[in-house]
Order: sequence, then C-alpha cells, then structure tokens
Amino acid sequence: MSDEQLFTFSPEPEPDDSNIQSGEWLVLSVEDDLGYQQSLKLGLSGLKVRGKPLKFLTANSAARASTILAETDDIAVILLDVVMEQDNAGLFLVNTIRTVLGNSRVRIILLTGQPGMAPRQDTFKEYDIDEYWNKVELTEEKLRGIVSSNIKTWSNLNELYVAKRGLQMIVDASRALTSKQDVGEFTYTVLNEVSRVIGIPETGGVVCAYRPTMASMEQCEVVASSGDFSRSDASMLSDLLGEYQAHASSGLLKAIDTALHTHEHQFYESWSILYFNTADVDNNHYLVIVQSPKPLEQSHITLLMVYSENIGNGFVNLALLNKLSMLAYFDETLQIPNKNWLHREIVNMSLSDLHSTSLVLVNMTDFSTSEITLGTDFSHALLAGCLNEMKKRCQKAMTICYLGDGFFALLYKTEKVSQEPSLSQLAELSVYVDNVEQRVTNRISHLAVKDLELDDLRKSLKTAQLVHNSRKRRDHSVQTITRQLLDEMGTRHKLLKSLSDAIADSHPFFLVFQPKVDLKTGVTTGLEALIRWRTGSNEIIPPNVFIPLAEASGLITRLDSLVMELAVYAAKVLKESGHNFSVAFNVTHADVIAPNFIPALENALATHNVLPEQVEIEITETQAMEDYEDINPILNTLMKMGIKVSIDDFGTGYSSLAHLSTLSASALKVDKSFVDTLNTATPNSPDHILDMVHRLSEQCHFQVVAEGIETEGQREALLSKGYETGQGFLFARPMALPDLIDWLNGQRR
Repeated sequence: MSDEQLFTFSPEPEPDDSNIQSGEWLVLSVEDDLGYQQSLKLGLSGLKVRGKPLKFLTANSAARASTILAETDDIAVILLDVVMEQDNAGLFLVNTIRTVLGNSRVRIILLTGQPGMAPRQDTFKEYDIDEYWNKVELTEEKLRGIVSSNIKTWSNLNELYVAKRGLQMIVDASRALTSKQDVGEFTYTVLNEVSRVIGIPETGGVVCAYRPTMASMEQCEVVASSGDFSRSDASMLSDLLGEYQAHASSGLLKAIDTALHTHEHQFYESWSILYFNTADVDNNHYLVIVQSPKPLEQSHITLLMVYSENIGNGFVNLALLNKLSMLAYFDETLQIPNKNWLHREIVNMSLSDLHSTSLVLVNMTDFSTSEITLGTDFSHALLAGCLNEMKKRCQKAMTICYLGDGFFALLYKTEKVSQEPSLSQLAELSVYVDNVEQRVTNRISHLAVKDLELDDLRKSLKTAQLVHNSRKRRDHSVQTITRQLLDEMGTRHKLLKSLSDAIADSHPFFLVFQPKVDLKTGVTTGLEALIRWRTGSNEIIPPNVFIPLAEASGLITRLDSLVMELAVYAAKVLKESGHNFSVAFNVTHADVIAPNFIPALENALATHNVLPEQVEIEITETQAMEDYEDINPILNTLMKMGIKVSIDDFGTGYSSLAHLSTLSASALKVDKSFVDTLNTATPNSPDHILDMVHRLSEQCHFQVVAEGIETEGQREALLSKGYETGQGFLFARPMALPDLIDWLNGQRR
C-alpha cells in the first residue's frame, strides 16, 4: 500500500449528527510489520460505519492478540497477518479464536504478503476465515469497503447473538411471576439501591408510584416504599403525601406535576423526583420520589442521574418481560392461561399435587368448520360464550386454560371432579352471538395428571387430546382417559412416524401374492397382490395394523402408488417366467378420482412393458359407491383400456340395484364374513346372501369370487351354489414372488 494511495481517496460524507450512534467499532490489527500496520491505521482513519467511528487496536504478535481477544468480547473485525513470530502464527490464532475462545462472530480478514505460505483455496477450506487478501492487492478504497461491510455483518450477527442470549435470560428469570409482583419486587430493589447510592438514613424515605397515561396524581398507585414512608398503609400517592402535610408543600406538588408533564427528573429542596416512562410498552409512567434529610449534594445528584439510566432500562425491560409473559402464557383473545402456562404449571407441581390433580378436556366438536365457514370473529365469540358458561358451571375448577383449536383444559383437585355435576351439561350449550342463539356441542374427557409423561409433557398432552378426539361420545357423560389409552395412542404415533419414514424409503415394503383358483380343479386363474411391511428389526407389521394408520393419516395414496408399481413389475416377472396371470391390487376412492391415477398406471405399464389385461384393480363396494356419478366413468375408462375391475368385500356395503346394474366392473368378490358361516349352526346364516350375490352376478354378467375359503366343506358348499372361483388358505397362503413362481411351477408338474 503506497503513501500516495493512502492519502488520495475521497472522504466519505459525514452523517447527520442527529443520527450518530454512541460507541465505537473495535478493529484489531494483528501485524508484526509496524510500518504496514501504521498504513492500515491511516487508511481507516476518519471512517465511520452507521454513524459510529472506528477504534483501531493493535497487536504485534499472535500471543499478544490472544490476550486482547480474551479480555475484549466486542471486537468486530480482525485484520490478521499470516506470518509473524512463526510462519503459521496467524492461522494458529484463527483456530484459537474459533475453538478455544469460542468466538464465531468476529470477522477475520486474512492479510498476507507471502501467498505461498497459505494458499487461498486451502486456507478457506481448512480455516474459518471470512476474507483473504494479498497485501499488494489491497488499496485503501478496498480496505475501507471491506472493513465497512464486515463491520455491518458483525453488527447483525452480534445483534442476533445478544438477542438470543437476552431471551434465554428473560425466560429463566420469568418463572411464576405476575406483572404486579414483578413491579413490586423490582421497585423494592430499586429503593434499597437508591438509598445506598445517596446515603439516605432510616429517618428519610423513598416511595415508588406508577400511573397510567393521562391519569391524575390522585390515581398514582403506591407500589413500594421505604424509610418513613413504609410506615404508611396508604395505597395512593396523594393519600400518602397527605399524611405528611409538612412535606407536601405546594413546591413539592408542583415538582411532581412537572415531572409527570415534562417527562423529566425534578429536584426540589431535599426532594428528588425521578421520572421513568414505559408508555410505549404498557402505557405506564413511574415516579421514584426521594426524600433526604437535607438537599442532595451535586455529586449525589450526578450519581443518581447515572443510576437512573439503569433504573429506566430496568422498568422498560420489566414491562417487556411482563408483555412477553402475557404473550407466552396467556391467550390474547380470551385472556386466560394457554397451553404454555398449563405445561409450566404441571411441570412444577409437587409429587402430592401430581397425584391429586385431574385434567378435564372440553372441545367444540365443529370448531374448525365454524372457523372456516363463519370466520375468526364469529369463532372467537363462540369461544368467549363457552368460556363464560364454563365459569358459571365449573365453580370447583382451579383454572381454565385455552389450548387452541377449540380446546379448553380445566384443572381440578381430583376429588372435586365427581362433585361437579354440571360438567356433563357442557356437552350442549346455548351461546348468544350478536343476540342470536347458537347451539354448541362439546366433547368432554377426564384424566389424572399423574398419567401424563412429564419427561415429554407437551407430546403427552397432545396425545391426550388425540385420545379425547378419538373417543366415541356416549350420551353426555365425561369420558375417562386411562394410562392404557394414552400408551396405546403413543404407540400408534410412533408407528405412524415409522410408517411415514418407511414409505419415503419404499424398500421396507414388499408384496405377497395369493392365488385365485378354479374351485373344481384347484388350477390358478389369477393373483391378488397384498402389501407387507418389514421393519429395520426384521419384524413384519400386519397390514391390518398399518393400513388403517395410513388411511387415517393421508399416507394411503402414497402407499397405494407403491403397490401399483410393485404389482405391475410382478406381472412382468410372472410373464417372463411363463405365468401369464392378471395381478390384482387394491385402490381407494381417493386414488381413482386423483387426476394422475390413470396416467400413472399407463406409465407403469409402459415402463415394464405390461399389457393392460395383465393387471386388475380392486376397490371396495363402499368406496365404489362413494360419489358414484364421478367414480363410475373412471372405472369404465379403465375397463375400456383392458384393465379388469373387481368390487371387493361385496355384500358389506349398501349398493343400490340401480347403481349395481350400471356399475363398471368385471367381478364381484364376496366378503370372507359370509363364507365363514357356511356349514355352521350360526343363527340367521347368510346363505341366502351368497345365493343372491351369485344370481346378481349372473344377471349383471359379473364374474364372482369367494374370499377366505379355509375348509373343504366351504369349497363344496360354494360349488353347490354355483360358485366357480375362490381364494383362501385352503388353496394357498400369500407368498413372496420367488416362492409363488416355484409354487406355480409345481402346479404345472
């Protein structure tokens, strides 16, 4: 960097003095070349960033820099030479800063006159630096720009760091404090500290009062007092001063009034009136009124003025903390505790309280629908109406909390729950919104707090809500949620998470195949693909466990897409093995009406070079009849493509004969429940249903397949009724694809 370059740059315009912030930006130069270090200092002289000047610190070795950094936490930028007392001293210092000192915020700009000692790419890869410059490339214009931008970056990072640390401190300090208690505790501490600062003896006194904006002095409430004033029971400032007529001269009252109106500290004789304002946060103004035996010396006034800065910040922080507490622990609309408050309360219960406290859950059954169709304001009015009714009827409740989404939680002493007969009356409420009566239905459950998992209480409370919603309402009684029900729901939740992960991976799933056979000869006529799930521990999860979970959680469509792909691929493998059977797989109503269902099926057929005749879809009777007018044309399209359509579990749904006669399907599958009762002494045997289904299939030209055949007697009974095709354990259990091919080869032999 040449001397000419150092002094030819254009000076930056000075900012308006009104915008200049207090303080300085600390920039540390670590450089053993004192001449170059002086050039850096000259190059940065006069530079201001965001209205604040730079303070240039220097160190001539990495060891000296380490000492400075350990003692100074707010250095923004380090201009670091690589080669100093050792060839890699600068790089070693980088590791010290980042790992030993743990400072990830300071911006490190590496400067080197010997690039070969620390190549750029290698250095960036191995060391946590922010910029790398060759000294000969660094002009003063670049230097000022680099330092300015890195100071701004450090400032932003530091604000985030301070905010994060400050929030943690607020959370740690705010346990179990209400706003009024906070003010009292804080002001009492202020009084003691002020007394020490200005040396007020016990015969003196201090009072702290606050008032809402625009209130008169008569409305200023006494929050805390000390000295002579602490002997008074007066709760208002005017009453307190009235008890000390000798002191409440017109001059003092005028000084107090001036402080309130000018928002400034006032000093009158032996009285000091300190003013603090938190109106921007909570609409309050505070006065600390100090009475000393004699007028304060200037040194005491100076100390008091300096200390007042801390007091003012404390009041503002206190107001913010109280506001944060309200936002964090209270519902803003209903002004009652929320789920965060409930969590905190339960976590901090004693062991005896845990075993003697119950939780009653109440939720509006159609809250989400009401909020969507009628709007937020209407829903809030309903909630407020329900809350008022609960307050009237639930007199023995310790607290009513709002958990969100139409959910209320009431804390009770356990023995009081049974003494609250009106709890069941909450199941149906009349609530008036804009003078119009609204009928609100609620679901009500009760559980013991001790049955919740304290180690993960938020999750346990959510599980309780899920159990509450899953319980079928019987009359207006309060349903009991037991520990067993909570554990079962928790297990389902874990299984659902595993299921979601498994579907994303796809590999844990595989198909097994059950043959459809000619009931007379036992010869295979088709195959049904059934999905299985093998976990990482090699456990096979039954489909009757995970399929309902997939349906309830919306994962079934993704699972069905996987089944489709695997089934089409199996049809290809079977054909290549010389077994040209159609492979059937199950679909849902949601699958069929999805716009991409037919394109996805066509793509799978094309990808695996499989003919449409080689696949068959099965849909349950109930789902086939759901939105019949929409779904039947799609089934018709599939059949025109050459794909077979079977109506599964036939006889368990409610098909109208009009729909059945025009239903686009090629086969009906009679549900296993009808086959199970063949040749048994079961009263009201459904033999006539089997006969009716067979007649319907003949009249509507459907193939009919009987499911779940397990005995020879069932096979013979079905043959006697005219059934020709069936499947079940009598013929073969579901088999993996390699085993199926071996089984089919054995049939041929």
